[in-house]
Amino acid sequence: MKMTATGGQAGWEAARGLCAALVLAMAGACGSSTQGGGTGGAAGSSLGSSTGGKGGTTGGAGAAGGANPSGTGGAAGGAVASGGTIGGTGTGGAAGTGVVAGTGGTAGGGGAMSTGGGPGTGGTAGGTGGGVVGGHAPWVELASAQVNVQGGVALSPGGVGQNGGMVHLIAVGDVAFDPTQPAVPAQTVPATPAGATAVDTAALAADVTATGDASIAGAVSAGGADAARTVTVGGDLYITGTLRTADLGASRQGLTLQVGGTVYVSGTIDASGASGQAGGAFKVARAKQVVVTGKIITAGGDGAMAGPVEIHTTQGTFVTGTIDASGGNLNTAGTLVAGAGAQVKVQASGDVGIAGTVLIRGGGAANSAAGAAQGGDGGSLVIDSNGAVTIAGVVDGRGGLAKAAGAGGTVAGGKAGEIHIGEYAAPKSLAILVPLVATGGDGTASAGIGGTLTPAPGTGSFVVAGAHAIDLSGGNSSAKPGAGGLLNGGPRTDPGSGGVHVTGDITVNGGSILAGGSGNGADGGRIDMELTPTDGPVLIDQTGNIVVNGGASGGTGTAGGGGHVWFWTKDGDITCAGHVTTNGGDAPDAGGKGGLSGMIYFFSDNNHNAVEVPKGNLLISTTGVLTSNGGNGATGGDSRNYGMPGIVAPFGDGDAAKTQEQIAILLNCDGEHGNTNNWMQNAGWLYADGGVHNGHGGDIVYHGIPPMAREDPKFDTYDDYPVPSGNIENKGDGTGPNGSFDGE
Repeated sequence: MKMTATGGQAGWEAARGLCAALVLAMAGACGSSTQGGGTGGAAGSSLGSSTGGKGGTTGGAGAAGGANPSGTGGAAGGAVASGGTIGGTGTGGAAGTGVVAGTGGTAGGGGAMSTGGGPGTGGTAGGTGGGVVGGHAPWVELASAQVNVQGGVALSPGGVGQNGGMVHLIAVGDVAFDPTQPAVPAQTVPATPAGATAVDTAALAADVTATGDASIAGAVSAGGADAARTVTVGGDLYITGTLRTADLGASRQGLTLQVGGTVYVSGTIDASGASGQAGGAFKVARAKQVVVTGKIITAGGDGAMAGPVEIHTTQGTFVTGTIDASGGNLNTAGTLVAGAGAQVKVQASGDVGIAGTVLIRGGGAANSAAGAAQGGDGGSLVIDSNGAVTIAGVVDGRGGLAKAAGAGGTVAGGKAGEIHIGEYAAPKSLAILVPLVATGGDGTASAGIGGTLTPAPGTGSFVVAGAHAIDLSGGNSSAKPGAGGLLNGGPRTDPGSGGVHVTGDITVNGGSILAGGSGNGADGGRIDMELTPTDGPVLIDQTGNIVVNGGASGGTGTAGGGGHVWFWTKDGDITCAGHVTTNGGDAPDAGGKGGLSGMIYFFSDNNHNAVEVPKGNLLISTTGVLTSNGGNGATGGDSRNYGMPGIVAPFGDGDAAKTQEQIAILLNCDGEHGNTNNWMQNAGWLYADGGVHNGHGGDIVYHGIPPMAREDPKFDTYDDYPVPSGNIENKGDGTGPNGSFDGE
């Protein structure tokens, strides 16, 4: 049965606004960047009279101490040499801004006595420093907890943004993006036992062995020329102080721990590089548990790579503090190449919980002149576990950003970091309680495409809940934005009933042209989930919202096309009570053209047995809305169509797999092309309208039979039983033709 459905177009809502510009703040007056132990600025001068009369004015404040570790504040203003009145107060140096607290400046001395002159007042001591780990120019810290593997941003003349990162998640049970999952348990560090062996600087001139418990307290430094200092402890190891590894020249000394009990890090392990120096490696070769409430720092110095972090436990690993394995930043002139972030690897026989901060991002490169700047590559987070894995904090794996004060060289962001969980030992379950951002990096000349997310639960399901749960969108650009990324995979065990359950937000939009730019928008990405379990269902709840729109164009360009949303099951039901949108992008400027719509394809008989088996029903419920409109513009974009009134494109295998791309919305519960034992129904709304102005309406196609069709006495007289359209709208705008509908 063939018919054409028309109707008035509902008010159109813009699919996607331009992304907010990334703030690239530069820090002022720091000694060195993230990891260098820079010293403070020069003392403030005192302007005292040498022979009497007017007293000296107040000494100026010393500049802030440099970053990590113990950056020293500037000296105080000098004393008045000789003055008739009291010398002014010398101000102490500002606090150090390092990872480890910087020391304030010393007090200004009193003015020397002369005729009629009283003593000068001492300067105020500088405060104690200690900023956020890695919180240094040109980076802006993430404003909220999230897992972020965005490609490097390059918003300077000629800047090239990079692609979003890869995220591969394997578990025996569920893979869930769900903020309502149980939090990482709070970690308590017990008091150091009275009989623990104290490990001090003298002992760490060589490798150390302790038969029972051991502790490292206070300020302790390792020595020697070994590539790594090894500490072997039979019991528990308590690190409550600050352990700084030795300076080996080109790199920092590494640290290896072999512990029979638990490693407690409530203080700081610092193997970070000084300026231009690579960070040292940190490794827990063996331990029952590792609990980090303090800091482990292997970050690279200015422009240098970080050292890797590797943890092996026979029980659990818990991080509520900070692991910083970020690449070294550069904030200067010249040809800049920032340092790469390192790998953080955890192998645990028990549970793994991250509720603190893990930094594996590449170094930022900020050229203060007109020249080249290359952001550092992001590192990787690798977790293998036989327990449950929970991530509820910050994982910052962004590719290094790049910027320059003017044109004059290549400016490119760094490669995005990656997340790999369960590839060698799949956890029982995997819960990520914070949003995932794997977007392409913005770039003035060109932007990166969105990243790739591949969830692979075993007997469990892929669960998406919460606002902004997953974003794989392409980056924005003044000339060439990036396409949206890819979400694929799904439950992998059959026989089974693992499925997909969406109650939150998934966004895979194409990138847009930035304000003031000109060019085409980028296409939306792709969600392609073909379920392996025979009985695995797909459920998009009323709060579920999937958006795969094209990006906006600039000038006379054409906006990006909408992307693809494909969910395929075998005998599992597909139920949509939420919203799925694959609109073409808008063309807001004069002469621009709206983007082509995307394609929505739900298929619930991918094992081609619905004629024999009453499974795999397909329902768009009363609250369900599927939208695949053309974008608006001076010339409206089309919704996908075959171009022939009353006729729709063939679909299926072979050549039909190509022509089916001319269908805007395809709902199919019949892989055998006969009257089935399952059914399909549209009780919601389907939109495939042409864009304003004059866009062509799109084609909507059903393949299956409606509920209760087999109760119809005439059922056997139909070769293909007709399916009512329900509420659909596929109207052309203005002079644009209407789309077609086919339900059989």
